[in-house]
Amino acid sequence: MRSVERKQLELRPHFRLSTEDNQYFVDRILRAPDEPERVSAKPDPKKESHELIEAAAKSAAAHISIITKQLAPADKAQHLHKWLDFLSEGARVIWVEVADEKTAFRIFETMNDRGLKLSAADLVKNYLYSLAGTRKDEVIQKWLSMNAVLESLGREDGDVVDYIRYFWITTHGPTRVNSLFDNIKNEVNSEVTVVSWVTALEARASDYAAILTPSHDKWSKSHQEVRATVDTLRYLGVSQIRPLLLAAFGVFSNKEINLLFKAAVNWSVRCLVSGVPSGTLEGHYSRSAKKVTEKKIHNVSELTREMASIIPDDNSFKSAFLNASVPTASLARYYLRRLQIETDGNTEPQYTPNDGKAVTLEHILPQKPGSEWNHIPIEEAKANYNRLGNQALLAGSVNSKIGNVGFSNKRAALEASPFTMTSTVAKCSNWDAKAIAKRQSEMAELAVKAWPLVVK
Repeated sequence: MRSVERKQLELRPHFRLSTEDNQYFVDRILRAPDEPERVSAKPDPKKESHELIEAAAKSAAAHISIITKQLAPADKAQHLHKWLDFLSEGARVIWVEVADEKTAFRIFETMNDRGLKLSAADLVKNYLYSLAGTRKDEVIQKWLSMNAVLESLGREDGDVVDYIRYFWITTHGPTRVNSLFDNIKNEVNSEVTVVSWVTALEARASDYAAILTPSHDKWSKSHQEVRATVDTLRYLGVSQIRPLLLAAFGVFSNKEINLLFKAAVNWSVRCLVSGVPSGTLEGHYSRSAKKVTEKKIHNVSELTREMASIIPDDNSFKSAFLNASVPTASLARYYLRRLQIETDGNTEPQYTPNDGKAVTLEHILPQKPGSEWNHIPIEEAKANYNRLGNQALLAGSVNSKIGNVGFSNKRAALEASPFTMTSTVAKCSNWDAKAIAKRQSEMAELAVKAWPLVVK
């Protein structure tokens, strides 16, 4: 895989990877173990390809260790030479020469169709490169620039395919991943359209990053409350609304963008609690995103009317909240924090879930109730354990001490809490399904105010 150039004594790789990966591949894999570049080579944690190279290297090293473990030192080299002989004599590399790059990219696509599956991002990238013609360097530079912005988001949010699909949805409406590549090929099919489309992809990547990053420069002049809504929306883990947010960045005023993020948090909570199917929700958001791009929707007020058929109204939301079970601790903490802020009458209600404080979740009726909870049948206890009315916020140091004791022994810790929604629980004479339902009913009344359908 490598040789040393005879005159300059420089390393000459026989195999090159992409621009993003080649230098790390050379330093980590091709250089000798004692070379400084090999010793200092570190994978970029934001690049999955680097981590795959690192994992492959470690796997190969572990395999060599296993197959030589039982051998005497003098026999290890001979045994490894047998492996090298097998690779050099038993493996074949097929070299295919073609007349031009366009044909090469067509072969690349054919290989994918016949079983060597590649990601949609690989297909899109190589397809665009194949049509770039005399402007290929420009297209490559713009693609790499876009990719760098996405990598700054981390692997979870910086997926290239997700971003391209969301961007496509802003102008074409609902689009699934499995049809994305074919749709792009039908429309982006010349050097001019390739350059235009990649230029737009590069430019809008910054908007997409802002949607997911509270500290982004685009929010530098916004109130802290707005940055908190960006953080909260990401915390909720809802991605279906991202095409709509991306579309709005190109059309809405700054004031309307700020209102939209508040609305997005409220709509997301209403849909999560009410169990609105994510696929149904994505379809509505995607169609609205296209209308925003086409300037058929001009502001959040019009958008709220557009979404009225899918976002639960106050009565539906309240009804769903009455019976809500929230097994995901992070969501339960957020709901309780938000309800507490509404109880306190805070005028700037959109806060991130913990506000940087060590706040934990206490299930008043424990998951494994002991003898002190014998007044509640086992099946009834299971049904009520994750109901939001059974959960309360407590300081971590307090929560760790009270454990699974009975309600009478928990009362003092609950009463001492600075969170009024927690301290008022101590006023109950007994804790059972009826008390849980009553507390959750009070929460449901607060919920429609905490996450209003119409924002101002």
